[in-house]
Amino acid sequence: MISFPLLALLCKTVQGAWNEQSNIKCWVITPAALAEYEFPSDQKPPSDYTGQAGSRDGCEGEGIPLTALVPLSHVGQTASTRPTFAWFVPDSTTKKMEFTLYEYDSNGKPKLMGEAIPLKSWPGVMTLTLPEDRPELRVGRTYLWQVTILCDPDNASSDLIARADIQVLEMPSTLESTFVDGSNKSDFYAKASLWYDALAEALKLANESRLGEVGSTLLENLAELEAAALTDEKYERIENLRQIASSLR
Repeated sequence: MISFPLLALLCKTVQGAWNEQSNIKCWVITPAALAEYEFPSDQKPPSDYTGQAGSRDGCEGEGIPLTALVPLSHVGQTASTRPTFAWFVPDSTTKKMEFTLYEYDSNGKPKLMGEAIPLKSWPGVMTLTLPEDRPELRVGRTYLWQVTILCDPDNASSDLIARADIQVLEMPSTLESTFVDGSNKSDFYAKASLWYDALAEALKLANESRLGEVGSTLLENLAELEAAALTDEKYERIENLRQIASSLR
């Protein structure tokens, strides 16, 4: 049996090359090679309900605003009926926070799905996976999700709000069979244009409140693609994604 150090040495070959002496095929997967997100071929623009509201900064009045970690030019997609939502919190002080979910009706109006989920904010990346006590999302439907930081519980006008759409699709039949292990799921989801699932898998590899190497690469890749797709009026939001990616690696 070949020891791990020797195996690592043998695998210092060209990516995907066959090492004849060891009879080992070495696929070298680096973080930079992972998480190459591709825009959906059937992409649709987010609704007018999405975006940010409240202060352009955090409750403390400085830095990057509360930011949903999602595509800006189109609706992010998922193949999970209990997806993971992720956002960036700028403030170092813990505040009361709420997560709310809406379903769009036939007229394109968002309808509240149950009560808000109470949370406590913390700086950096926060996530929430749709709890088991909440109804599953339905395939083929588009939803609106919202996170709110209550900067001053007695003054609703001081709330910080970030909203984003999410579209639920069926899992591609060939995708699951391509997974080798948990470390490559983010890459496969990203190539399948499943943004929410790609980011969720990337964050499993990161330390708490951070993006990690794969997550940062994914967000940087998204920012580059968005810069070519969006108008100048959203340039600041693209820069926010870049700053979050570089600061929380």
